[in-house]
Amino acid sequence: MIKSRGELHKQMERTIDANLRSLEEHEECSEYNVKTNIIESNCNIDKIPLTFDGYHIEIKPTDDKFLFGLIVRNNSQRFVLYIDTFFDRFWKLYNMENSETIDKFMDKFTNLLLLDSLWMPHQMLDNIESTLVNVGFSIKFKQEIFNEDELGEDDISQLTMRLWSRGTKPSKNLFKLLQENNYPLTKTSTRVLNIDNHKVKFLDEVFFDGKITVNKGTDIEEHIRFVDKIIDDYSTKMKEIENNRMSLTKSACGQVVSGSPFEIKFTKNYDIHHLSEKIINSTHPFKLWGVIHDQTDDFLRIAGVDVHTGDKFSMDLMQKYGRLYLPENACGNMVFRLYTNIQHYLDPGVMIFDEHGSVF
Repeated sequence: MIKSRGELHKQMERTIDANLRSLEEHEECSEYNVKTNIIESNCNIDKIPLTFDGYHIEIKPTDDKFLFGLIVRNNSQRFVLYIDTFFDRFWKLYNMENSETIDKFMDKFTNLLLLDSLWMPHQMLDNIESTLVNVGFSIKFKQEIFNEDELGEDDISQLTMRLWSRGTKPSKNLFKLLQENNYPLTKTSTRVLNIDNHKVKFLDEVFFDGKITVNKGTDIEEHIRFVDKIIDDYSTKMKEIENNRMSLTKSACGQVVSGSPFEIKFTKNYDIHHLSEKIINSTHPFKLWGVIHDQTDDFLRIAGVDVHTGDKFSMDLMQKYGRLYLPENACGNMVFRLYTNIQHYLDPGVMIFDEHGSVF
């Protein structure tokens, strides 16, 4: 069991080096890739359930007060993760385990009360690409809110695409071609290269849910700084969103309303009753529950609860617009989750605004 942050970094570097040599000699990795998952947390680590969905967790402290080992057991499986809680709101989970095993665990782990994954819309993945060399991306769109017979002839029900290249030109050209022909541009991952004086510092793939996989590299510290930059950018956007939450305070002149609703603009008209059934049914991925308490043929008013935290929210739905009211102290990750999943499963061109303009 690793006891310090220095030991962890050395083990991660050894794994990266071993995989690089194996790729050069045998064209395949000898060990599982180094991976980091960013978690959005609204609780302390000692509040994590130790048993859930067949998983049993044992939390082990290390010499670093922010770093813990997580020994996870599930039936005959046993694997180890390392959780860095230096950032109160955003934890980093490091591992060198089988991707499928970790992905299944993370699906359950981030579905626990007060824990969530990141939800980066494609605009945030675009921003990550802007400061590095973009050498690939993945697009995945699947229309899951409406049935095939409810779609028009020009509507796309599903698109899956993955491009890896040595340079930026193929990636940029293909993305431009998709854009010009109005295909869904819902990036679910981006592959970026950090290179300095012809030396690869890291080749990472960043997924919309906060998973970052090291495909190649020579400097684990650069990877960690890169992950921290993603956290900084997400945290900054979170603060902007949460600063816009609505509250009612008393003053000498009476009651004062602070904040404003978030305006959602769809690219076409939708059946709002069908749409609401999918969004507020409490299940993954939206994780929202609600009841309709006011309605007309083209308007719904919803009182809801974010299943992630138990926070209340209100929402208005119209055929081409939505309006989200986030109350004081509610978790802003709901805005990321709602918007990103509308991109992935309904309307890739959807936009969201606050009183200052576009949120993303």
